[in-house]
Amino acid sequence: MCYFPQANRIERVWLDLHANVTRNHRCRALNGLMARVHAYLAARNTQRHASPCLRRAELRRAA
Repeated sequence: MCYFPQANRIERVWLDLHANVTRNHRCRALNGLMARVHAYLAARNTQRHASPCLRRAELRRAA
């Protein structure tokens, strides 16, 4: 049986989260990083079909 992460919705969410929040972050403390993760997930949940650019803008406002 083959596994295709692109076909799994949660895998795409984690990839997007990593690309937009956790990769190359500049948070000095874990609390700051977790706040950005929570802001990302909240923005993603409210703007379910929003483009990644809109989600990044929401993250900037929350940080």
